[in-house]
This record gives sequence, C-alpha cells and structure tokens, in this order.
Amino acid sequence: MKKAILFMAFAATLVFTSCTGDDENNDCESCTAQGQKIEICNNGDGTYTLSGGGESETVTQEELDTLELTAGELVELTCSLANGAL
Repeated sequence: MKKAILFMAFAATLVFTSCTGDDENNDCESCTAQGQKIEICNNGDGTYTLSGGGESETVTQEELDTLELTAGELVELTCSLANGAL
C-alpha cells in the first residue's frame, strides 16, 4: 500500500505531456515531462525501474499485480494523473 501511495505522489509531482512506448528499448515505457523523460523498464528479473527527474524506484511484478496494473498501464495512469485526466 505504501508503494501505491509513493507512485501516486511521484506522479502528482510531475507534469507529463505525452506517453509512448520507448522506441530505443522495447522493454521500456515512457512519458515526457517538461523535457524530461520518465520511464519504467523491465529489468528481466521480476523487477522494474521507474525513473525520472533524477530519481528512481524499483517496482516488483508482485507490486504491479497487487495494483492490478502492467508496467505500461502504470505509466499511462501516471500520465493521466499528472495531466488531471482522472
């Protein structure tokens, strides 16, 4: 639960302009916020790295499952929250 709150707080502090898949690496999904890239990348070991603004957070597949989200959906939700779409 603390991780979910952390993700929402992380999302709320950033203003995103778009969300897309990362063309450079098929294992990453990203958003752009005021010229800064925010992305979540599959580490290939059951963990993901969510990074942006010089900070990063490790997310486990179990945490994503608990939130009932995929990594891509987490990025989309983050963008939607930051853009006030929800």
